[in-house]
Amino acid sequence: MAAYVVSNIEIVDAETYAEFRRRFPGMVEAFGGKLLGRGDVVDVIGREAQSGHHRVIIMEFPTVEQARAWDTAPQNSPEYAELRELRNKAGNVVLTIVSGD
Repeated sequence: MAAYVVSNIEIVDAETYAEFRRRFPGMVEAFGGKLLGRGDVVDVIGREAQSGHHRVIIMEFPTVEQARAWDTAPQNSPEYAELRELRNKAGNVVLTIVSGD
């Protein structure tokens, strides 16, 4: 069953984020994932809505396990650890894995 990773990013360092963005798709594809969409937040709906989510990335993986493997890859790979470090330097990030059932 498919799994989706939704990444909300408040960018604090645009130059670092640009480098992360250039290298990021290859990491997702290496784990069987694909980018479904990424872009600036147009609207946050609901009265509880908070500002702070300025960029959203939506990815799809074949399974929850593959999404988790992608997320934990930096623990096992220096290349992916460097990308995670870039991401964390570039902004404040919240990742959510959602089951597709």
